[in-house]
Amino acid sequence: MKLNHTIKALGLVALAACLPTAGNAQFKQGDNVLGVGLGIGGSYGIGFTGAGVSQTPAIALHFDHGMGELGPGTWGLGGFVGYKSYKYVYDNVWYSGRYQSSYKWTYLVIGARGTWHYNEWHGLDNLDTYGGLMLAYRASTFKDETVYPAGAQTFNAGTYSGVSLTGLIGARYYFANNFGAYLEAGFGVSVLQLGLSYKF
Repeated sequence: MKLNHTIKALGLVALAACLPTAGNAQFKQGDNVLGVGLGIGGSYGIGFTGAGVSQTPAIALHFDHGMGELGPGTWGLGGFVGYKSYKYVYDNVWYSGRYQSSYKWTYLVIGARGTWHYNEWHGLDNLDTYGGLMLAYRASTFKDETVYPAGAQTFNAGTYSGVSLTGLIGARYYFANNFGAYLEAGFGVSVLQLGLSYKF
C-alpha cells in the first residue's frame, strides 16, 4: 500500500479521535455496522518489482448485522467486498525498435461472513471485539494493454477463480456513539485491514 494512502487513513482515525466518546458501542441484536478500510499484506501480487510497477491499495468493504445472542456473546451475519489491482509497464526491444509492454491484473473478492462478538472480558463500553468465518468467491483477471509491433510475441498470464473459507479476528473502537475505527486480521483482500466503522 502506498504511503500517502496510509497517511490519509491515519488522518481520518485521528480526526475521529477528536469526536465525543461513545456511550455504549457493544454489538447487539439488531445493530448494523458498515466498515470501509485499506489493507496491507497478502498474496495478491504479480511477482514483479521496480519502477514499472504500480498498484491500487487493497480496498475492503464489510457489513455486519446483529442476529441475536449466542452463548455469552452476540452473533452477526454480513458480507464482504474487496478489490485490488496491479499494473506492470516496461520497455521492450524488438527487431523494428522499442515498444512498451503493459499488463494489468485485477483481483476481486466477494464473500458472506459470520461473526461472533464477545466483550465481557475487557469491560470497555466503546470496544467491540470479534472473530468469525468468511466464505468467499475470489477471482482474478488479466488484461494485456500492450500495442505490439508486427511479429512480436504476445503475453498471456493465467487467471483463476474459486471459493475459499477463511477465518478473521478484529476489534472496533468507537470514538463517538456510531463512529469509530477498526483493525481486522484475516485473509479478505489482505492480511490486515485498517479502516472506519459506522454503526446504525
